[in-house]
Amino acid sequence: MVTPRGIWLGSLFAALGALGFAAKAILIKIAYQTAPIDSTTILALRVLFSVPAFLLMAWQGNRENAALSTRDWVVLVWLGMNGYYIASFFDFWGLQYVTAALERLILFTYPGIVLVLNALFFKRSIQKHEYGALVLSWLGIGMVFYNDLRLSDQPGAVWKGAGLVFFSSITYAIYLVGSGRVIGRIGTVRLTGIVVSVASGCITAHFLLTHPVRDLVQPAKIYWIAGVLAVFSTILPIYFTSEAIKRIGANRTSIVASIGPVFTIWLGYLTLGEAVTWTQLGGTALVLSGVLLVSSR
Repeated sequence: MVTPRGIWLGSLFAALGALGFAAKAILIKIAYQTAPIDSTTILALRVLFSVPAFLLMAWQGNRENAALSTRDWVVLVWLGMNGYYIASFFDFWGLQYVTAALERLILFTYPGIVLVLNALFFKRSIQKHEYGALVLSWLGIGMVFYNDLRLSDQPGAVWKGAGLVFFSSITYAIYLVGSGRVIGRIGTVRLTGIVVSVASGCITAHFLLTHPVRDLVQPAKIYWIAGVLAVFSTILPIYFTSEAIKRIGANRTSIVASIGPVFTIWLGYLTLGEAVTWTQLGGTALVLSGVLLVSSR
């Protein structure tokens, strides 16, 4: 039973998690403006700062639960490679070309993609209100995308960045669909700790195969950004979101998390000087309406 105190505390955790995730794009854009650093290097630095926490989560989860089968490990490795390695890589790459606001809104298409994937592969029918949510979300993305194309002097870069971020959203949706089928048996903490640790290993290997180790030597400000990115936009938001789901459920958590894109827009305006237009705000409202329509049902 959800108590009033549980609702308030769960909503607070959900809001804090959403704000932490929303600040991620801002921090990455600041890093790109601070030094000549590419997406793979900043992603590797984020991993180096955050992976100890996730290794601890994986160890704690394995200690408190039954041993995993070989099949479980195969599934977890696949989820880690797909959901946190590939999704993060394309997200960071896409942020080199699009605004933080557009990136966050494109990522927010993942609930609709989850609906489509479940319908295609698991024969779950899409309800009428869910079709409406998809239409609203896509109209909103189209408006914000058109706004950024109109304001950009490099429209080709906007197309490229949007495509990369959308691919990230697809891979994250695949991760959610896959994890949703094993999380009850494996456990939230253990699953998160293992898949993020696997992804961290993939990211580190990717960096070592494509960059010299000396590329990790960066200005002090980059290390500060990577540290803040790891703690406040990776570790804590994942913890807060898990605690929110535990207290108020996934649907209510999704509703509260809808503040994320709005926060990204205004933070982008305040820290990066990104333009805020009525077209962008209207598109954002449509996207959030679509997310709320799915979550509230």
